[in-house]
Amino acid sequence: MNVTLRTMRYFAAAARHQNLSRAAEAVRVSQSVMSTSIDTMETELGLQLFERRPSKGARLTAAGRDVLVKVRAILDQVDSLGAEQGDAKAQVSGQLYVACFTPIAPIVLTPILRSFVKDFPLINVTILEGNPRHVFDLIHRGEADVGISYDEADMSAGLSSSALAVVPPHVVLAEGHPLSKNSQVSLHDISSEPLILLDLPSSREYYTSIFVTAGIKPNFAYRTENYEMVRSLVGAGLGVALLQTRPPERMTYSGAKVVCLPLLEETRKSTLMVSSTRQNATRASVRAFVEHCERRIRNGLDRRISVD
Repeated sequence: MNVTLRTMRYFAAAARHQNLSRAAEAVRVSQSVMSTSIDTMETELGLQLFERRPSKGARLTAAGRDVLVKVRAILDQVDSLGAEQGDAKAQVSGQLYVACFTPIAPIVLTPILRSFVKDFPLINVTILEGNPRHVFDLIHRGEADVGISYDEADMSAGLSSSALAVVPPHVVLAEGHPLSKNSQVSLHDISSEPLILLDLPSSREYYTSIFVTAGIKPNFAYRTENYEMVRSLVGAGLGVALLQTRPPERMTYSGAKVVCLPLLEETRKSTLMVSSTRQNATRASVRAFVEHCERRIRNGLDRRISVD
């Protein structure tokens, strides 16, 4: 078998972009060179690595996903050869694709990355964002090495996952709202209020189910896919909302402040997970990231992002 490092890098790029043309642009070669490299690699390995779909790109096969894990591990090792031998952290290097649920990325992922890149300066992180289903799909398909998201419907099944925190929902009220001085708020207290829904896959079902379980038919006056739009609408006095992760600032983008209060009722809580495929979990860069996430949560990040 004769698969060069260059071919492996082309293969990793094609797997990342799921499109040979975009992958070729990313590594600055012609599409014909990219296609020939992938064909050569499939011939050398005796495996079909991609399912070519006209006008829809190239999707990894099951065999391709297995090969991708091994290729990325090899590339990680190659990239680490220039590291200083005396520093174990400095020896961990390579490309790491991290997926995160969009609303929590600024609140959870940013502080984690801030310290992670200091501890592991040779790991090059690329951030991917989406709704929870998208995050776990990216991991399953091999487009993300590791991801952070709420696992509402056991979307992490089959993955290697670590529970970072159990986060309860909380009520978001405009500053000055009659209920804002309370220590807790009941769902029944806000049942007649106009409600604002974070209208994302899994999120909409989760928040709706909280009201339905309490015997309340929610009146969603506004729906938005934007987390900060939810907070801004609340701050403007246009309604109240349920959210989970709390940002450190009460000020919204619109300039108004909001108040976050715990719910009186015991409701279904979500688990914040960091997940990867079981094969990727053995890679040094993925292990380093997962352990770093766990360490940051143990050091109190979960207490700063949740209202309980």
